[in-house]
Amino acid sequence: MVFVLAVSLSPAGESGREAGPAPAEKAGWKRHFSDTFKRAELGSNWKMYEGHGSIKDGALQGSGCILSTCGFPDDSWGFTRFECDVEFEDQPKGDGPFLDVLMHARPPEKYERPPWTGGYVFRIGGLTNASGRIVRDGQEIGVKQNLAPVMDPGRVHRIVVENDQGQLRFFMDDKLIVEYKDRSPFFAGNDYNRIGFRFGLNVKVRNVMVYIKRMDDMDHFI
Repeated sequence: MVFVLAVSLSPAGESGREAGPAPAEKAGWKRHFSDTFKRAELGSNWKMYEGHGSIKDGALQGSGCILSTCGFPDDSWGFTRFECDVEFEDQPKGDGPFLDVLMHARPPEKYERPPWTGGYVFRIGGLTNASGRIVRDGQEIGVKQNLAPVMDPGRVHRIVVENDQGQLRFFMDDKLIVEYKDRSPFFAGNDYNRIGFRFGLNVKVRNVMVYIKRMDDMDHFI
């Protein structure tokens, strides 16, 4: 069983760079949505599609699929950045704990496909705890192998992923895990309008923040 969380948005290759992510506001990102989960219920911002999810001690946890109902206006053409804190209770291995950050996924009720099969997926944990991956529309486009074990049980890790005008970056604890340049990127304001994450059992997610950055030249990407 897995658990997917996403917040709606409306509308190459690895670099090896090790620098951490720039502070969001200083890099031109504007905060659109945040959730600290400091309540007892999921609330109206979230909708379950599969499995179950709950909030406990300021963390979202569970197994299955959930999508958020919070979105950008249709004219918010731009790119997105997602941040959250994640904690694995067990060592990732086999089909065990993992985290997929979903960016620009499609809502399943409209496209009749699981939301993690479209847009971008940034994965850590799962079958190996020594790699980071970026998947585009179901096809792997970037992978970093032979990392030191990236998830430590009981430790809170900070995850940042961003699509900055097609420059896809996946950071954990201020270190770049994998990076890829997409020459024809997805963006907020078109059909790929969800962002969030998917995770297996024994994973806790806290302090979600979603940002948007307006396109410099919309005609270049349409």
